[in-house]
Amino acid sequence: MTPTPPRRRTARGLVGGALTASLLLTGCATAAGDPDTLTMATTSPPNVLDIAHGFTGPCTLVQFAVLESPVTRDENGKVVPQLAQSWTEPDPVTYVFKLRQGVVFSDGSPMTAEDVAFSLERHTDPKVASEAASMVAAVESVRATGPDEVTVVLKAPTQTFLSNVAVMWQVVPKKLAAAHPQDLGTPASPTLGTGPYKVTRFSGTEGITLKRNENYRGPRPAVGTVKVTTITDPETLRLAVSSGEVDGTVQVPPRDIRKWAPLKDVRTRFYAGNSIAFLALNVTYGPLADVHVRRAVAHAVNREATQRLVVGAKASPATTILTHPMLRALYGDDFQSAVDRLPRYPYDLAAARDELGKSAYPHGFELPADYSTGNNTADALQALTADLAKIGIKLKLNPLPDDGYRAKRIRHDGLTLGMSDLSYATPDPGELLPDLVSSVGAKPYGFNFAQFRSPRLDTRVDTVLALKDGEERRQAVTEILTETAEQAAYIPLYSVDSGIALNKRFTENVGVWTLNVLAEIKPAETG
Repeated sequence: MTPTPPRRRTARGLVGGALTASLLLTGCATAAGDPDTLTMATTSPPNVLDIAHGFTGPCTLVQFAVLESPVTRDENGKVVPQLAQSWTEPDPVTYVFKLRQGVVFSDGSPMTAEDVAFSLERHTDPKVASEAASMVAAVESVRATGPDEVTVVLKAPTQTFLSNVAVMWQVVPKKLAAAHPQDLGTPASPTLGTGPYKVTRFSGTEGITLKRNENYRGPRPAVGTVKVTTITDPETLRLAVSSGEVDGTVQVPPRDIRKWAPLKDVRTRFYAGNSIAFLALNVTYGPLADVHVRRAVAHAVNREATQRLVVGAKASPATTILTHPMLRALYGDDFQSAVDRLPRYPYDLAAARDELGKSAYPHGFELPADYSTGNNTADALQALTADLAKIGIKLKLNPLPDDGYRAKRIRHDGLTLGMSDLSYATPDPGELLPDLVSSVGAKPYGFNFAQFRSPRLDTRVDTVLALKDGEERRQAVTEILTETAEQAAYIPLYSVDSGIALNKRFTENVGVWTLNVLAEIKPAETG
């Protein structure tokens, strides 16, 4: 998963929109007009610079500028070397990485094979409780097998291994990571990387400042200083970009495109994303354990209205848990014909009442549901509340501040019904399926918020991961999609496009597969 702002996934708050707006409008947040300083705004705080506990778009925006992996992705999504010079696969479950020599962290200390190996191994440690654990569930062992060599052995062939570690294998010093299993990358325990930028300020109230890493072995970053601040209110964000108080954002609210498009001296652009928004219904919770109740809820969801309320026109309706690029990679350009054969639940309150009548709760029930006050999904849940009331289900919404909501949800605390929007790094279904339908993803800090898993599903997921392509793999994915739809564990909503707005003093070359977004932004005069 990567920037939704990526995959993905959770966040915790730093400061409120009003306070941040005050800082911006008094000119304290940026040196506006300085071509060597770029100030970007995010709608939730990048408060953990470690993907183990900060797997969100705002967090990874900063992480990818500071931290590197043995492999990365190019602009076409192909896996290519980064900290590794090369790699070999002596057998289907073994990867041997030959590391570049002379790489140093931003403080000048040398990167070792032990650092590289531990940086992956830590994500398999239950004590770390990594949010990226499902991406490396297939890893059996990681060892430094030479001064410049790391060997990874998998439990079984896993075709998504390289694309997954391109996102989450962030190399940090072993000594630092071992000393801070839970709070690495926080203001109290800053991270240390090999990337083009280094962190020079990380404050709970003043945001993040990055400076060029003078020890970086690669091309010198075009912008010397990058500041990242948080503006939670969409209109305050727009005004800040419009006035030049901040230079841009990669979180343009899609439903507000008509407000953003006319901004003077600002380029706003949307491009196809690789995300999926859905409602997750906890199949182990009370009435939601009844499949007829879940189907009733699915029929009561007005997907068109939900998309309109949350993201507007810059999105495409979704009818499966896979993103459109994943469906296209799996079934080809005519993927819609395959999707149309899956069970579907059109908006139909009569059908919803009929399904509820078949359940153990024909007269309805009360269902508590947490939601975040930090985004506009509340509008969609309010609309769903009204529709569910018409069939006898009383949705009791519990508002929580964004940081509290996300922290509670990723711990799997009190899961009932909730809305998520996850972004992914590749068009391979094998990246998403372990998140949403595996036993690993159903553990705390995983993304299987529906708790939808079984030995049969795990076996099918393993089949998907073991096979590169072919009819057997398509069949396994189709069986997973069919069962997931039949059980109505997830209610797919939409796939949203990604948007970036940037002051015309800068140019960008950001696409769906871009990881290090900040490195793709340059002063306009340098092109």
